[in-house]
Amino acid sequence: MRFLIAIVFVIAIISTPLSGLAFARWHTSMGSFTAELYNEIVPITANNFILLTNNGFYNNKIFHRVVAGFVIQDGCPYGTGYGGPGWTIVDEISPLLNHNQAGTLAMAKTSAPNSAGSQYYITLEPTPNLNGNYAVFGKIIEGLENVLAIGLVPVDANSKPITPVNILQLRMLDLQISSVYPDNSAAVAYNPGETISFMVEAYTNTAQLSYSWYINDNLQSGQNDMIFENAFPSIGSNMVRCMVSSSDSIAYNVEWTVQSGVANSDNLNPAIAMPSLTCYPNPFRNNLEIDYTLKQDAEVSFEVFNLKGQKVTSFSPARKAAGYWKESWDTKDEKGKPCPSGVYIIRMKAGANTIIRKSMLLRD
Repeated sequence: MRFLIAIVFVIAIISTPLSGLAFARWHTSMGSFTAELYNEIVPITANNFILLTNNGFYNNKIFHRVVAGFVIQDGCPYGTGYGGPGWTIVDEISPLLNHNQAGTLAMAKTSAPNSAGSQYYITLEPTPNLNGNYAVFGKIIEGLENVLAIGLVPVDANSKPITPVNILQLRMLDLQISSVYPDNSAAVAYNPGETISFMVEAYTNTAQLSYSWYINDNLQSGQNDMIFENAFPSIGSNMVRCMVSSSDSIAYNVEWTVQSGVANSDNLNPAIAMPSLTCYPNPFRNNLEIDYTLKQDAEVSFEVFNLKGQKVTSFSPARKAAGYWKESWDTKDEKGKPCPSGVYIIRMKAGANTIIRKSMLLRD
């Protein structure tokens, strides 16, 4: 694989959080497609790509390498496969990410370690032989048919398309999913009649953000912010879905399977010693009292969010012993500026457990 090797260093990029998901969209001469980027799992790799994208590096380039049934490749400023951005990054290979499907997005490099820079490839089918050697940092979630069509174009002896496939623009979309609660990688347990809280923490810079919540594909009226609470009355299985929409032409779905009697380390299974949390008064004006009881010793931290998904402030009382404790929030943000009236979400983390509460701030 052809590539220009430069000096290795780790890039410290970033004004946005290094967690969750970011989204990129390609506009090409053969249609558009969109990828999710795993900037929590592989922050160096994903944020190197984000930096280059935001600087317009990939605009007006071509897919210089197309191998049918394997990959399409871009990111060479010369369109030859021998160029890069002027630096290289460390190989950031995670066992959580692999080449198990068409549409896998990963960094191209030479046979030398730590030689990736700007060139990337998108797989056209599962390629498990690449696992452990190349840094996967995303996957195509929309428009995969256009990626596969590019993979079928006629090429010359050097695997370069005879008719250029142009990247007219590659840009980051104005949406970031920062965290999801409860963990949706396993079924969430519930006891009939017990309320479960769901939360999707999302950000935009200037775009409008909205939330729609569904139970078994039925829209829940009046539920339109980042937190949703529901009591499931009977034993069984349900699907909870949150569609997070940005006015920057993207909507993303987060789904949970909710079942009675299923163990999960971050849900409301009664076998877990869950802490309790009370926030009062509600509504409040100049100070919010936060009372909590720990069933066991735990590291404790609090975060406060507004309904736009922006973190207002955070504080960490550090490790606390089992028992009753009390904190307070003075209604100011991290810069000491008073927060405006509105609904705020308080998230407490105590060890492996998370509890979420809503409170209304009313300014005089």
